[in-house]
Amino acid sequence: MTLLVTVNDSEEDQTGAPNAKAVIAVVGLAIEARIAGMAAMIADGDRTASNLRDAIRKGARGIISFGVCGGLDPKLRPGKVVIASSVFAGKDEAYPSDVPWAQELLRMIPGAGYSPIAGVATPMTSFEERRDLHATTGAVAADMESQIVARIAAEFRIPFAACRVVLNPAHRILPRAALIKMGPAGKPRLRKIGGSVVSDPRQLPRLSRLAVDAVIAVRALRRAKQRLGTHLGFPHFQGRLPRRLLHFKQ
Repeated sequence: MTLLVTVNDSEEDQTGAPNAKAVIAVVGLAIEARIAGMAAMIADGDRTASNLRDAIRKGARGIISFGVCGGLDPKLRPGKVVIASSVFAGKDEAYPSDVPWAQELLRMIPGAGYSPIAGVATPMTSFEERRDLHATTGAVAADMESQIVARIAAEFRIPFAACRVVLNPAHRILPRAALIKMGPAGKPRLRKIGGSVVSDPRQLPRLSRLAVDAVIAVRALRRAKQRLGTHLGFPHFQGRLPRRLLHFKQ
């Protein structure tokens, strides 16, 4: 796990401005962390939850799941921004996002969608799997970090949000090389990816299409971050945090 900026106990800097470290962006990739440009935590399996708990105890006031995602709704295309209305985290387990934060994200990113998203533990490798998850949950997109963010935010009763950009649409099946687990600090294992392509060159057309989609998604993510600013639209610096139970059963 890589925490790019250490969270401290101070909510404001010496000028009285809100401390950027009071909001943690949880991402899955190194490039997402660079775009977030703040206290960005790169997810790393089971250690992510414990590191998030530490960050909250040191002063983090909100958590946002930030980065790219896979489409579940066939209508979504690469580059579409989705703000989560809720996060489906497993059977009978869903968490509504913080409404004021979500509303602020929607205000700041014209054209963004507002729908449930799903957090999944492993990549979804087939169209049928994506279709079924969309049909049973209503989630329009999926990523591998949002469920962790939602659970920890509910545990500590602090606000959470999710801002995700579609990279691969629902109908596009990922090649084997794209499913290779990320290396340390969310960086791709280029040697393993190259080996996979050498062993099965038939992946190249799909990898080329994926590369184009990735460029579209990353550009959209950068534009979203530029609109959201340092604190990623966090609306709760003034006054007390909302006291409401973030967890509900479907």
